[in-house]
Amino acid sequence: MKFLSAKSIKVTQCFNYINWHELTLKITEPSDLGTLTHAQAKAKSPVIAANDAPDKTKETVLKHNNFTLLRLDLDDTKLDIDSIADTLEGMGIKSYIIHTTASHQQDGKGNRYRVYIQIAESVTYKVWALLESYLSYVFMADDCATRPQQIMYLPVRFDGDCYEYKIGEGEPLNVADSQILVNAERYAQEQTKQQEQAIKSAPIKPAYKQNLVGKQISIINLVNSGFTWEGLLSHYGYKQQGKAYLPPEATSKTAGAYILTSHTDGKERYYSHHESDPCATGQCLDMFDFIVIREYGGDYKRALHDIAKTQFKQIHKHNQQEYFTHLHNESVNAFFAGGEK
Repeated sequence: MKFLSAKSIKVTQCFNYINWHELTLKITEPSDLGTLTHAQAKAKSPVIAANDAPDKTKETVLKHNNFTLLRLDLDDTKLDIDSIADTLEGMGIKSYIIHTTASHQQDGKGNRYRVYIQIAESVTYKVWALLESYLSYVFMADDCATRPQQIMYLPVRFDGDCYEYKIGEGEPLNVADSQILVNAERYAQEQTKQQEQAIKSAPIKPAYKQNLVGKQISIINLVNSGFTWEGLLSHYGYKQQGKAYLPPEATSKTAGAYILTSHTDGKERYYSHHESDPCATGQCLDMFDFIVIREYGGDYKRALHDIAKTQFKQIHKHNQQEYFTHLHNESVNAFFAGGEK
């Protein structure tokens, strides 16, 4: 069992591979880089992947389809290193590595850990994604199942860091015979069931009507086509858990927000079951609705004006010119209409 590795994130070819023993050595004996900021140290950190593909591109990783490591990203978690280890042990995971990241407790940031779980045999992406989503749910971690090509920064030391690690030295996880895989499959089935129910029952919120004149361009259409749900949800602090997302306000650890694809127009919209979620309106929202609620407290007029000015400056200028042309034409038409009387 080996893992794709490189000297830094900048490497795009000529990769090498390390095994579990070599990985533990990199955790117990990280390089000391001296006087650097945590961002500078991170940029100089070696990296590994959760697979043994020839390179780190998504296309190559999925085509290779051989995952050799389970991993978790715990950013700003309330857990400490001992409670993470206890949870892993309680799940029957005996061979693992936990270490802090370069930004752990730096510049006001909270606890940040990376977890690696040794597995006895490699798995396909389908199985790997199931396990990653379930483990992310258990630990309220960032779900990397949708990013199979994502690499992990290995630790380095630098002045002022808060580095710590913990290693479990038991047997690797036998995925095929594990209760974790059973639980992961049940979890995925339940999410699919909830998503299907939401698609059937959730009404679509009518689109906000922007009054356009002349050849004005719709800012709402530009927002809905110019952003991605993945980017928006990440920006507002959502955590993905399989097919669902956990809003930042959620008091439970079970994700209940979904991106649903309409059977009528094929568009993707947001729907949430969370009572604490301001976007849980009982309707499916498009991206513009979502941003208006999140960023502008539901004030559509202010949102339109501000988004146009800040995100689509040239279009905003064009729309203003069209508006003034429209007013001029109306004035001319009114003048001639009055003259005919």
